[in-house]
Amino acid sequence: MMLSELLNPNAISLRLKGHAKREVLVELVELLESSHGFASQGEILDRVLRREAMMSTGLFPGAAIPHGKARSVDRMAAACGISPEGVEFESEDGQPTHLFVLLVSPENATTPHVRLLANISRLLKDDSVRQGLLEARNPEEFLAVIRSGESPSIPQG
Repeated sequence: MMLSELLNPNAISLRLKGHAKREVLVELVELLESSHGFASQGEILDRVLRREAMMSTGLFPGAAIPHGKARSVDRMAAACGISPEGVEFESEDGQPTHLFVLLVSPENATTPHVRLLANISRLLKDDSVRQGLLEARNPEEFLAVIRSGESPSIPQG
């Protein structure tokens, strides 16, 4: 499975409003729930915050992959956002985080969840993909950058 298969233009925000880590996570979860039709009554946010408390998912220069598994979701889904100003996200490099890819999976989707995280990691390791995402002018362009970055590097199946 690829990230582009889990996104739709409504699940992408090019101007996140949050200025702190928790605010951005709340905003991303709200975006994910509204764009994918989930109503988790706070479960997704709770799971993502718990996972983030164990270790920051800010793993790349300027990018993070917050994620979690929840009983209230029946399929894997994603939401993406950009913070033009950047957010302190306890990243490995200590720099502000600008690009966020939120992933949520059903509780029993262990292997697909790990595989998709690996695929997203491969994608975000590419400097030109990260730059292209940050420069996207609209959600459709953002999705096109993801699709073009996935094509050569992500194994199908």
